[in-house]
Amino acid sequence: MTQPNSSPVVAIFNSMDEILDMTRLAFEAQGFVTATARLADIQSGALDLIAFVKEHKPVALVYDIPRPYEANCNVLRLLRETDSLQHLVWVITTTNKEALERAAPKTNAIEIVLGNPYTVDEVIDAVRQGLRTDGHGPMHASSFTRYGMPVDGSDGRSA
Repeated sequence: MTQPNSSPVVAIFNSMDEILDMTRLAFEAQGFVTATARLADIQSGALDLIAFVKEHKPVALVYDIPRPYEANCNVLRLLRETDSLQHLVWVITTTNKEALERAAPKTNAIEIVLGNPYTVDEVIDAVRQGLRTDGHGPMHASSFTRYGMPVDGSDGRSA
């Protein structure tokens, strides 16, 4: 994959090959460079995650939490603690908001609860929003609002 370094690299982790391909193509059509990995390869150790990050140098990571939600949220928590991944803009997608809140409360990432079917445009918009800078690097996910509800789970009203 030889692409200009000026395009941001987005890592996409998903459990389904067709979703990986669809998401990759959509991001690439919008000018992003992508690096994809199957969640099963990460979980089994078949993919050397540290080497993957060193090779591709992503600035954002799109991580989908599939069933079983609790086990996959445990993997998410481990990944979030990996030093080489902590600086990334994280966009976490799932179709089950309650499972996400139970298993990974307040992840400090952009969280998108998607219906089926959904458009990849929502995910691309979230990555773009996460990469917007305020003069000090990528904005922190806690400052984002998605679908009228702040990412931190509050209802957005002040007490």
